[in-house]
Amino acid sequence: MLDRLLFNGIVHTMDEGKPEAQAIGIKDGKICFVGSDEEAAALEAKEKVDLKGKAVLPGFNEGHMHLGSYAFSNANILLMDAVSVEDILERLKKRLAEEPDAKWLFGRGWNDQKFTGEKRYPTREELDSVSKDIPILVVRACGHAGITNTIGMEKIVALPEAEEMMADRIHPATGELNEGAVKLFYKVMEERHVEEVEKLLKFGMEKLAECGITCCQTDDLKAIPAAPWRTVIQAYKNLEARGEMPVRIYEQCLFTENEAFEEFVAEGYRTGQGDVFKIGPLKLLLDGSLGARTAALSRQPYVGTKDARGLLIFTQEQMNRFAVLAQKENIQIAVHCIGDKAMEVTLEAFEEANRQCPGTDRRHGIVHAQLTTREILERMAKDEVVAYIQPIFVATDMDVTEARVGKEWMQETYAWKTMNELGILTVGGSDSPVESFDIMDNIYCAVTRQKLNGSPKGGWLPEQKVSVYEAVEMFTTHGAKSTFQEDSLGKLKEGFKADMVVLAKDVFAVDENDIKDIAICETIMGGKTTYKA
Repeated sequence: MLDRLLFNGIVHTMDEGKPEAQAIGIKDGKICFVGSDEEAAALEAKEKVDLKGKAVLPGFNEGHMHLGSYAFSNANILLMDAVSVEDILERLKKRLAEEPDAKWLFGRGWNDQKFTGEKRYPTREELDSVSKDIPILVVRACGHAGITNTIGMEKIVALPEAEEMMADRIHPATGELNEGAVKLFYKVMEERHVEEVEKLLKFGMEKLAECGITCCQTDDLKAIPAAPWRTVIQAYKNLEARGEMPVRIYEQCLFTENEAFEEFVAEGYRTGQGDVFKIGPLKLLLDGSLGARTAALSRQPYVGTKDARGLLIFTQEQMNRFAVLAQKENIQIAVHCIGDKAMEVTLEAFEEANRQCPGTDRRHGIVHAQLTTREILERMAKDEVVAYIQPIFVATDMDVTEARVGKEWMQETYAWKTMNELGILTVGGSDSPVESFDIMDNIYCAVTRQKLNGSPKGGWLPEQKVSVYEAVEMFTTHGAKSTFQEDSLGKLKEGFKADMVVLAKDVFAVDENDIKDIAICETIMGGKTTYKA
């Protein structure tokens, strides 16, 4: 007898052997039947669910985000819709009035390019007008730039780690922090207990389930202020042991120093360990963001500058050291690269690792892969490098890309169709809290290359649009393959884990402009409902 039988649906299995069905049977957390309503009528089940014509897809795989940062940001001051510097300041003052005993203030999400008036960063002095007594940090939407007040800057500059960042990442006069310097603010906060971290992670996972997500590739080890990486891993393990994880987690393990990663390796952590919570790749941040002009460029300097080409956080030698050790120990690698220079350094590190430790099927990847060139894409295809892309980024970056790199190079950005044509595995993600992890919004952006308001007509760089099927692949089968789980996740197939999402409408049948409006009716992970509208 089956545990559950879902019937009278439009089932898109993403399995080439049996692409469509009407019914799915579940037993012991796995799919044990995929077929027609007629075949299903002969089966017995403890629970039978009439889908009433709703569509079913494999559970969505979020390919890259920062779950801890998302949860922490939501627990503090959200600035995603801030319309000006003055708006930011008012929100900070409001929170301080509500919590007069606060020891610090943290806000994230503002984007100067979206301000209705003057498009600029806040200043140290403006944050001082909120408080001169407690540290304040407001982080830009991209996460690669932030502004702190005077006392916050004083505490950061006093840290021993700050010395090597003073030249290019810490700017006391303006209060600006770039790249890794942003996270130095976390060191002025009190260390968090594991129970606090569990609460944040659980909140974030519940929100993911609401969007049909059953597996999430997330970078958390440095995402929650004052929570050391061992505490984050322990929090996940505790939640898994109690059966309190509504989403499978594939942890992209961020390290910023070779020595810390070597400790992680020495303690026995390897890609693939775990069940619902799995250790994934070594995650590295090599450059910054386009909006903050910190993405590392080789082809040309930023438009309007003499020779500004962004920042490389690691040298080639440091990157090689990371990559060789990871490959030697069978640890996957995923590197944040927006600019072409960062991608060139990363590909060289992957190739050096292959020279020293030959092997196949490593599935190393580049996260974002935005400012590409044909040469870089061909090199990625040859080396079988995964591209972790963010479809929803086009909605924001279409307004800033030409201003940063010019019209000619802009034509080669976010080249998803070209990636598919070259055989590069494209995995869809959101980079939340930078952007929303609503999967239907992301699929819409991949297919239309438009903002959520439908502009521009015909789409931005429309020659790089992908089909609906290709977009769904990014968030299902491709995500599963990037995590070495293509034999158990990403398809609705007998023997696979019973992870699926029920949609109010068929994503393959509606007008492409309506994709973003399709509601999630139910999310099922391991045969159990984790969200129901």
